[in-house]
Amino acid sequence: MRKAVGVDLGGTKINVLLVDEKGKVLGRDKQLTEAEKGKDYVINKIKTMIDNVLKEKGVPLKEIEGIGIGFPGLIDREKKSTLYAPNLGDDWKKEVLLGKELEEFFNIPTFLENDVNLVAWAEWLVGAGRGTKTMISVAIGTGIGSGIVLDGKLWIGAHGMAGEFGHITVLPDGPLCGCGNKGCIEAIASGSGIEKYAKSILLDNPDSLIWKFCEGDLEKVTVRTIYQAAEQGDKLAISIFDRAGYYLGIALANYVHIIDPEKIVIGGGVANVRDYIGKPMREKFYRTILPNLRDKISFAWAELGEDAGGIGAALLVLYK
Repeated sequence: MRKAVGVDLGGTKINVLLVDEKGKVLGRDKQLTEAEKGKDYVINKIKTMIDNVLKEKGVPLKEIEGIGIGFPGLIDREKKSTLYAPNLGDDWKKEVLLGKELEEFFNIPTFLENDVNLVAWAEWLVGAGRGTKTMISVAIGTGIGSGIVLDGKLWIGAHGMAGEFGHITVLPDGPLCGCGNKGCIEAIASGSGIEKYAKSILLDNPDSLIWKFCEGDLEKVTVRTIYQAAEQGDKLAISIFDRAGYYLGIALANYVHIIDPEKIVIGGGVANVRDYIGKPMREKFYRTILPNLRDKISFAWAELGEDAGGIGAALLVLYK
């Protein structure tokens, strides 16, 4: 059975997986990133974690076909270096030869890819998108990211930037996005966008149950507290999710008119409130797309959870 190591490097945690060719996780090591300790510390931690996983399962390095790394930012695939990742601290806002260093240290092929692209790759190969030729994967968390599998290949575009779904404009002159533009879907329907909108209207809605769950403190308003209020029938909380789903439906329709996928796979932390976002999202989506597409494109919720990035990184090695 062919095997590879997948590394999912995040701003908070590092997940290192030993994965076989069917996408089965054979071993893992998950630790805090501790990015504040600098890039050298993080790189050395990754090396140690890879060693830990292989030793725990008694797998010699010679049986591993390579290492795949998912990175939450800009990369240079040819140089196997990272270029920019704001969530990892100042060390990672300039070039870091992460992939090259791991390749030289372990002396096995190493590949670097954007983390959201790898989630799409994993879901397409062994998750909710299996059996399709063309699929869009959307991850809705603190931000919004996306990956595209086009005719069986991970599509990265001419400049490696394909799938920047979070920066589709759906509300001109809408809320300011972290990219500097206004009205991006990320500024409206991501976890942070939902929370900012809720905080902006709560003072005018003193009777909302959201106040109960955030203990009367606006700074404690989260997607979870909004969800808790929605579960108790709070109309404001439900309307907040309705708004996010409505604009997601518009953005996804725009996306589909360009890519024409068979399936859209939705994941990420905010997908946990699918009961409230999913319905308005699908309703607006199907009302917006061209009529001849309405019975041809389906939705699915992601299946691989928090292991998707690591599985995708390993499968990038095995099915590159």
